[in-house]
Amino acid sequence: MKTRFSLLLAFGLTLTACGTSSSAFTPLPSGAEPPADCARADADHVIAISANNLRLSAPCMVAPAGVAFVVRFTNNETMPHNLTIYETPSKSRKIKEGETFSGPEVTKDYPIDALTAGDYYFDCTIHPADMNGTLYVR
Repeated sequence: MKTRFSLLLAFGLTLTACGTSSSAFTPLPSGAEPPADCARADADHVIAISANNLRLSAPCMVAPAGVAFVVRFTNNETMPHNLTIYETPSKSRKIKEGETFSGPEVTKDYPIDALTAGDYYFDCTIHPADMNGTLYVR
């Protein structure tokens, strides 16, 4: 009986561990090109991304290294959202927390100081399980 309980407990913990991964943080090997579906900084160093139906318009963003940039965030729904950038998915160091606001069709600019090249994590602090991704700084 004890062995059966141990097996069931181990199986349950495995399922729980597999089912709770909500982070879309996808670090890349050094020199690898970010995915094509990322929102990218334009010539003015502005990244446009939006929220609709508890989803972001892109799973990732790409910004230039060593250059200040702006995340232009449009909320296309009445629910409040924001974007916060962290050094890692652990959220131990916050780089920028954007203002929380409701829409629909309201846009806020979040200025970001220059970052060193690397992979960073971002999410909506209100809906982090559904709205998150990787910021690639290259």
